[in-house]
Amino acid sequence: MTVKEFIISRIKLFFFLTVMILIASCAIGSLLAPDQELRYSDLWNPVMIAGLCIIPTLATFSRKKLSLKQMLIRHIIQLVLIEAVILLVTPALSSGRFIDAILIAGATLIIYALAVFLMWLGQVSESKKMTAQLHQLQEKAENETLPND
Repeated sequence: MTVKEFIISRIKLFFFLTVMILIASCAIGSLLAPDQELRYSDLWNPVMIAGLCIIPTLATFSRKKLSLKQMLIRHIIQLVLIEAVILLVTPALSSGRFIDAILIAGATLIIYALAVFLMWLGQVSESKKMTAQLHQLQEKAENETLPND
């Protein structure tokens, strides 16, 4: 993967995470503090959290193809770092309520799994397109090299 492709994938991931964090914040906030009023400045929280969560994803960058074991280890490290970031920047730990931290950690795990899965689906789709284009080029090259009758 080139640096440009990696940066583009991180930008896509940032916007996906922002939306998913916003949805999770609404759901968890409705459960834990349904009467609390929000301010417009509160809408920046998912953006800032998504930005902070992009930083640990740098652990998966590699110019060479990684083995399944290497990628799995990098994803585990990345997940642990993201969980740490989320738990440190949200009020879950300071509230003293264990259930808050469990809910936020669970939501983080679900969002992470969805992000990895959707990024993988995008890569599969991209590889199918590239394979189809390669087959078209091969067919075109074969047709051009055949002698005309």
